[in-house]
Amino acid sequence: MGLAVEVGYLADMLAHDAEGAAEAMADLEAINDALATQGLPTHTEPTEVAVWSADMLSYSGLLALREVAAMLWAGRPIPRDRMIEGDDTQASDTLVSAFLENLAGSAELTLVGRAFRALFRGSEPPARPPFLYLTLHSDHDGYYVPVPLDVPLVPKRVTEDTEHLWPLGSTLGLEADINEMCAALSLPVDMGHDDAALARHLDSPAPDGLLWQAQPCAAHACLVLREACFRSLSTGAAIRFC
Repeated sequence: MGLAVEVGYLADMLAHDAEGAAEAMADLEAINDALATQGLPTHTEPTEVAVWSADMLSYSGLLALREVAAMLWAGRPIPRDRMIEGDDTQASDTLVSAFLENLAGSAELTLVGRAFRALFRGSEPPARPPFLYLTLHSDHDGYYVPVPLDVPLVPKRVTEDTEHLWPLGSTLGLEADINEMCAALSLPVDMGHDDAALARHLDSPAPDGLLWQAQPCAAHACLVLREACFRSLSTGAAIRFC
């Protein structure tokens, strides 16, 4: 099994899978209920749109990208003598803890939902770290919608049927995170995730080259998400992890 990223999921399901379309519409209804409850703009998913999808490098690519982002946040040098492949998440786990401390005012919380809902009195929370939207999202499920959100959304009431939807991400927030990562990795503006040069470096990383050449696994995930954000914002369709 692996992670696929799709823009136009509802349109795809309506054209090819009636049961899948019903499930997608239920997801989108739950998302809009949560947005409306928070007084936020709701999302209208197009039913006819050019569908785009790409496969990640299993789940490893996304985890590798998050690990590189967390190293940048921590001021740690990105290694060039070994390719980060998502099997070690020590830095990104620390970044998640920093987010929870910022969002909830307490580093003791370990559940994102509790962090978003809890009310704390006393000292001011620490400054919010970067890469919020890239990091606080499921690595195998859920959506990013083209709606501005101050933080990824977790509603007050989470049911078993909807728990896969949270935290809900914002495409706009993810785009900002990804643009920062593209710059950090020195990724060319015209490079796609299926670029032949990137494929060569996945087989043989170049420690003396640009950072994307030394860390092609993270670079591949970054490029998939960059195109997904572009497609989402240009069509109005959500990004779906599946």
